[in-house]
Amino acid sequence: FEEPGGNGRELQPGTLISAAQTIYVYASSDNGLCTDESSFTIDYEDCPIPRGISPNGDGKNDTFDLSLHGVQDIKIYNRWGTEVYSHGDSYTNQWYGQNKDGKQLPDGTYYYVIHAHGKVRTGWVQINK
Repeated sequence: FEEPGGNGRELQPGTLISAAQTIYVYASSDNGLCTDESSFTIDYEDCPIPRGISPNGDGKNDTFDLSLHGVQDIKIYNRWGTEVYSHGDSYTNQWYGQNKDGKQLPDGTYYYVIHAHGKVRTGWVQINK
């Protein structure tokens, strides 16, 4: 349960936890005379976002893989703040260092803005072929 005393939303098996929260385990006998309760806190930490890609075709770090992040959309900017790439409609790993025209971008640091799970996340990623 999400609240003490067997109150609040009952969590079913497979419930996804996407924020730190305290979970309450409530046990009761059939006649309700014997009850027990325990609680524990689940710490939630986002999966780390890769800091670099090496789109050289060797099959290792060739794409900016965010498949575990539930990204709705992503925008990539160069060091001057010019948008060089964007992808909507559930991004997973479609960016391999290309610009909007599909041409390979030069090595360097690029900046991203992603929308995932109702949050905006920003950061940088390095292209190093």
